[in-house]
Amino acid sequence: MKKILSVAAVLAGLSATPAFAQAVPTFGDNLTVNLAADVAARCDARLNGGDGTVLNIDFDTLSSTDTAAQVTRAGGSVTYICNDPDGFTRTITSANGGFLTLNGAATTANNRRIRYTVQHGGGSGLGFAETQLTAPVAANFGAMLSGQTGGLTFRANGVSQLDPSGSGTQVTTVFAGDYSDVVTIAIAAR
Repeated sequence: MKKILSVAAVLAGLSATPAFAQAVPTFGDNLTVNLAADVAARCDARLNGGDGTVLNIDFDTLSSTDTAAQVTRAGGSVTYICNDPDGFTRTITSANGGFLTLNGAATTANNRRIRYTVQHGGGSGLGFAETQLTAPVAANFGAMLSGQTGGLTFRANGVSQLDPSGSGTQVTTVFAGDYSDVVTIAIAAR
């Protein structure tokens, strides 16, 4: 019985003492106010044309353009922003390896694909020379708090040539139909 009473007395004594005793400040003491905020990383790209995320480029009919010539189309411009202090990685890819393909289907048959190139302008290292997207074009950049803009230019090869048999007739190097590809510009904070 003694043990039970002594434990009960200790418990009663603990409940009378505040668990977290706090010092009561007096006038004249220094006061501290801790402030905090969080800013999420934001690294994005925006097309300055189309709806801001999708832009459609049409080379029209390439059957009247000689194979030695190119049809050029401005692709508008892209503005990049990034508040991550480590910057961002930009990767530009082609679904069909830098070719417009018949019905957008992957193929290696030259009579079902049309070569095209892309060129990117802009400062801060954004720009690169005309290139076919046979492989992803990736580059790292620093932070761009106020944004940086660079223009896009696409060029497709013509598909018209004189008949190789010497008849003097213009023929095409590819089958008739709709040709397409999808270029993706991906941005990732580093």
